[in-house]
Amino acid sequence: MTDGIVDPASPAAARIESIPHGVAAIRTALGLGEDEERRVHAAGRYLAGYVDGWVDAFYTRLLGNPTAMLLLSDDARVIRLKRSLTAWFHELFSLPYDEHYGRARQAIGTAHVAINMPVYLMVTAMGGIRRDVRRSIAEAYAHDPAESEAVGRAVSLVLDLELALMLQAFRREERALSRRQDRAVYAERAARRFSHLLIDRINAAICYAELADRDDDRRAERLQKLKDVLQSLARFDHRTQIQAGPDGPPARRVRFADLCAHALDNVRLGFHTSASVSVDPPDLEADVYVEPLELAVEELAQNAALHAPGSHIEIAVSAPEEDVIAIAVTDQGPGWNEGVEEIKDIYSRGTGLGLSFCEIVAELHDGSIDLFRVEEGGAGVRLTLQGARPDEVA
Repeated sequence: MTDGIVDPASPAAARIESIPHGVAAIRTALGLGEDEERRVHAAGRYLAGYVDGWVDAFYTRLLGNPTAMLLLSDDARVIRLKRSLTAWFHELFSLPYDEHYGRARQAIGTAHVAINMPVYLMVTAMGGIRRDVRRSIAEAYAHDPAESEAVGRAVSLVLDLELALMLQAFRREERALSRRQDRAVYAERAARRFSHLLIDRINAAICYAELADRDDDRRAERLQKLKDVLQSLARFDHRTQIQAGPDGPPARRVRFADLCAHALDNVRLGFHTSASVSVDPPDLEADVYVEPLELAVEELAQNAALHAPGSHIEIAVSAPEEDVIAIAVTDQGPGWNEGVEEIKDIYSRGTGLGLSFCEIVAELHDGSIDLFRVEEGGAGVRLTLQGARPDEVA
């Protein structure tokens, strides 16, 4: 750490990244307990009549902000956002503040990123909402000053929770955009290596073909070499040819619990979809290409969440052999629609950018990727890394 800045490769950064960021963790940090939640929900019936006024006041304030007006210049968008804000207020005073509640707030962060909203506008807008709501609470509970103070404090904590969830979702969406750019960079790098290797083999085939025209005692040898090169072209598989070169991402040591938790933090889980990470041994670490590997794990988990909504997604890491690490991502969905061999065949032909990218990452680690069925029902993808030099931290 230098001048308050944490080195991303430092142990301190790894610890920071592994800190839980869910609704429960935020509630604990705020001191938003069950009593406060019940008090806010009970206040909902007294404050429901104020919601329309809060919404109107919110957009009246935006009229005086040039940046906000540029973002909300479309009248249809303003109407949609007013309806969304009205629903948001009613949900705030009625829904339980659990993980499902937090996931529902991801859409707000997505919308803010989509319209390129500055972060400060979210903070200042929440400040205005807080003032409006506190004034309404004081009016609704004028007959009971003590309860007015208690309700006001509880609602402020819930608004703090909302702001934290919005900023978290905003950060996640911005990182998702950056990570999509990273995927493009790695894919472009792989394509460049692939094209160079392919050209080299074609040139070798042309060379052996020209040499084979010579009528000498090495003609049979050259024809055999030409045949070998042509056969290698016929079965050319870029996955087995892409190696980590000097232009590749740097390898460094990482704890897999941190890597997987960080990847999972960027996965969008739908309603009633849960996820977990298990690592055996718990402190397993190794030298790997951290950035592309983390992207690959995130990609596999996101695919599982999309194709098996409402199920449990598990990322399980183990070290089955010396210098071997296996990362299995499984779901409890309907499983593969085709036979595993057919899926492997489709997969090897490169259909689907996500899986193709994961295959490239596997080969960066001299490994492989396999698809399998989960015995209890569901689908699984196993990423195997070779030569990762795993060590259990003492």
